[in-house]
Amino acid sequence: MLTLDEARALIARHIHLLPPERVPLAEAHGRTLRESVSAPADLPAFDRSAYDGYALRSAEAPARLRVVGERAAGAQPGEPLGVGECARIFTGAQLPPGADAVAMQEHVARDGDHATIPATPHGHGVRWRGEDARAGHLLLSRGQRLGAVECSLLATLGHTQPLVAPRVRIHHIVTGTELVAPEATPGPGQIRESNSALLAALAADAGAAFRTTGATGAGDDIASLLGMIQSVPEESWELLLLSGGASVGDYDFGQRALAALGFSVHFAALDLRPGKPLIFATRGRQLAFVIPGNPLSHYVCWHVAIRAALDLLSKAETQLDLVQLPLSAAEPLPGNARETWWPARIAWHEGRAFAEPLKWQSSGDLTGIVGIRALLRIPAKAAPIAPGALVEALLLSI
Repeated sequence: MLTLDEARALIARHIHLLPPERVPLAEAHGRTLRESVSAPADLPAFDRSAYDGYALRSAEAPARLRVVGERAAGAQPGEPLGVGECARIFTGAQLPPGADAVAMQEHVARDGDHATIPATPHGHGVRWRGEDARAGHLLLSRGQRLGAVECSLLATLGHTQPLVAPRVRIHHIVTGTELVAPEATPGPGQIRESNSALLAALAADAGAAFRTTGATGAGDDIASLLGMIQSVPEESWELLLLSGGASVGDYDFGQRALAALGFSVHFAALDLRPGKPLIFATRGRQLAFVIPGNPLSHYVCWHVAIRAALDLLSKAETQLDLVQLPLSAAEPLPGNARETWWPARIAWHEGRAFAEPLKWQSSGDLTGIVGIRALLRIPAKAAPIAPGALVEALLLSI
């Protein structure tokens, strides 16, 4: 049985980077940048005022100076300042030639066409040309994910058609005759299907395009499952996710269905808790995972294995970014024969972050993991982790 690290290495060997595309900036959020971006010019492009006030020669202050006009944002800098002169200036406006400081208007007493200005050191209130970045300075690197700030920076640079990874197209199929839609009332022996909602949210956070059959998907027979997979054009997805059918029971058809469709199965179980019966397969450049049906297994498998596949499709590299946090618990956190990823909250005490393990009853229990913000990595066969001891944690978004 493979360890998680071995499985991640195997996944990496069977994934091909998707070709990039240029998209409008409005469609770039959440994508992975596939080019490096440098400053085309100095930032800022000119010396400008950091706030509303009066531009002056710092060597003349403190002084009562004559006000010679005003400088608004977007306007030309105007004539140079003469001896004994200052200029009314507004936030973002170009400094007039000769000025090297800006006195904040709250600190200035205005009397007609004169202003009494306190001592103002050189550079005070000024944003100098190139202080953020010089022309040619690398600002965004290939492989960086574009968040709100990065998109805003691209707009500042006029880089409105960035080269990015395409959104990975995920097709999701639910198995299980016991499942009904979330809006339905379950009958005897039935439960509401929740993995579609879980995976849709996780895919959106990863910047992927997600399509699901939901609870109207395949029943517990291989013909139904094959029909559902084949009903979707092969060219419409890169990643297939099957919820349920991953184990070895009489009604677990995931691995057999993939093999029948020409997929090569690379592993069918991991030394992992929860999520042991995870299946990974490929067919050409297409990928497939069969995920054990319980929601916590889905959650863990997504973060430690499936998300790695998405990263590799987008940027040809992936890693688990783990941090070490002290354990906040009333009793030791037990180990297990398998590597365990334990759900946890992040608690704060006196300005310090702690990992607070959640009391999940089983991998089918969602009620116990509400508020999850981390997965704690407990090595296989590890001794119990004492309260206060450091534990490796994978931090998660909401």
